[in-house]
Amino acid sequence: MRSTLTRRLALALVCLSLFSFAEEPPEDLMPVETAPPLAEPTQPPGQSMLDTDGILCLVNRDSKITKNYVPADLRMPEVATRKKGMEERILMREEAAQALEKMFQAAKREAKYTLYAASGYRSYGIQQILFNGKVEAVGSRDAAQKTVAPPGTSEHQLGLAMDVQAPSLLNLNRAFGDTEEGKWVAENAHRFGFIIRYKQEWTDITGYLYEPWHIRYVGVAHAQAIHALDVPMETYIAAVSQLPEYVLRGGTDLLLAGLARQLMADAPVLPADDLMTAQTEPEQQAALRAATEPYLPAGASYEQVLWAIYPTPKPTAGPRIDADEETSLFSSRQEQDVLSP
Repeated sequence: MRSTLTRRLALALVCLSLFSFAEEPPEDLMPVETAPPLAEPTQPPGQSMLDTDGILCLVNRDSKITKNYVPADLRMPEVATRKKGMEERILMREEAAQALEKMFQAAKREAKYTLYAASGYRSYGIQQILFNGKVEAVGSRDAAQKTVAPPGTSEHQLGLAMDVQAPSLLNLNRAFGDTEEGKWVAENAHRFGFIIRYKQEWTDITGYLYEPWHIRYVGVAHAQAIHALDVPMETYIAAVSQLPEYVLRGGTDLLLAGLARQLMADAPVLPADDLMTAQTEPEQQAALRAATEPYLPAGASYEQVLWAIYPTPKPTAGPRIDADEETSLFSSRQEQDVLSP
């Protein structure tokens, strides 16, 4: 009896220390999370962007992750934290970490704002501890899961989510959305592949209260499409999951937003057959171009919008050859003689 009471009292004290500051506990009060050096993906990567290893994986109470899932490419993003030493506890997947670094740099360069990374990857076990603590603190599981995800339902386990802070507000609470830094994040995160995952008007769909500090990486094309549509990820994924994988991987934000809008309509309009059935790479590239053209802004070319989303070196012209001069390596008898055995 006494041991039970002692255990409950200790847990209550932990809960108070974790949750008296904010909706989510400060990162420096969480159990230490380290990247497992021998982590292996739970499935072959690259099967689909919608799979657990894909950047479009949807995680919520209806779509859970197994407790054994650990991303294989976790690393520490090189960004600021509010307290020295915290950066060693903050992990993200490689692609998301690179995008976060670019976003933090842009905030400083463009607006002189400093952003702090507060909480990235969390294992299933850590999430279990946090959720159990929240249940103890608020008194019920239903109340707890409005602000803290049960284990297996947290995007943090994917390594694609980050909680963001600013010097003007060091707690993770809804007031972050009213700070200048929070407004900048809301207006610019999509440029770097992130979305504000839990908006106030989406609570009935996402199941979570407003969290302006929680950003989720989905890639630039999809983030810009979701931002333009202003819909929760659940709604967007329900639409674009009907598209071929090559469209998810290579479609521009304009095409993805346009197709998603068609598929979300009261009377859904299916994409053209050419887009849905293209098999070879030339067929797919032609289908993407043809499907994107109706959505192009006036004066913009397909190449311009494509390069804006998927930057690649622009093709350069081949070497100039003057037809009137013998410039070929083998054009003169003397050169032939030199090269002959």
